[in-house]
Amino acid sequence: MAKHKNEHILNASASLLGFSFIAVTTMRTLNLIHKTKIDQFASIIVILFSVSVIFSFLSIRSNNGSRDKIYETIAEYIFLAGLMSILLLVFLIELKLV
Repeated sequence: MAKHKNEHILNASASLLGFSFIAVTTMRTLNLIHKTKIDQFASIIVILFSVSVIFSFLSIRSNNGSRDKIYETIAEYIFLAGLMSILLLVFLIELKLV
């Protein structure tokens, strides 16, 4: 069953990575933002989801049970950090703090 959990993390992280990357590149391409804190924060979110995808993939590909669990745990926590970062960014934008 553990492999199914890894695959869910991989799918969700990859989807959010794509969404975040499109959001950042669209904002930059259309000059909607200029090197602001929002832009930098969104770029950090892209990095978080990228790292989560990598660790989730490593967890799926690992043949070592203990290493598999370590990679899975890292992927989970980084994925959670990415989700919390999106929530924080939206919250800060809505309160006009950034």
